[in-house]
Amino acid sequence: MEKNTENKKEGINIYVAIVLVVAILLVAANIMFFKGKGGASEATGNGCGINAHSAWGQTPATVWVELNSYLEAKAVAEFDFETPENPLEEYPELHYRAYTKEVFEVYFTDASGNEGIRFSKAHECDGKEVYEPKDGAFRSIFVEDVNGTDVKEYGDGKTVSILFWVDGEYSYTILADKNPLDKEFAESLISKIK
Repeated sequence: MEKNTENKKEGINIYVAIVLVVAILLVAANIMFFKGKGGASEATGNGCGINAHSAWGQTPATVWVELNSYLEAKAVAEFDFETPENPLEEYPELHYRAYTKEVFEVYFTDASGNEGIRFSKAHECDGKEVYEPKDGAFRSIFVEDVNGTDVKEYGDGKTVSILFWVDGEYSYTILADKNPLDKEFAESLISKIK
């Protein structure tokens, strides 16, 4: 009886070993042949690899980071971003944040921390919007020609809460959803953003 139990244990151990070997081979095949296919961090094929994969399929961690200075934000985003200085008097406090190698943001708050306006520059390469509003969130959505640039404007017909445009590999956003801006004023900010 004891020999039968030992044979069963040995059979189970062999079965488990075979299953583990097959699983390891499947994982290795997946990494070698399918890595990056359709993944969010895959290079887009037009020279715009946002988060490159290593030879074994790992990607660097990508996270939102609040930063203390322009230079810190530039180091995280890995590109420059020019914005207007103090565009709204009632929101004088300047803040920076970035999403690793992809988005650089500059935003302004009041003394209580309420955000008045946010500027975003994203290395998207495909014209994707950083902040896509929910359907029906705005009464009007127009594409306006502002100094030769097509700008998508979300608002209520009189004021604008989001402006979005693309220039080369970069997507830009002006976000003032809690503090909608006069249309002409909002459009005047576009030329000050690079």
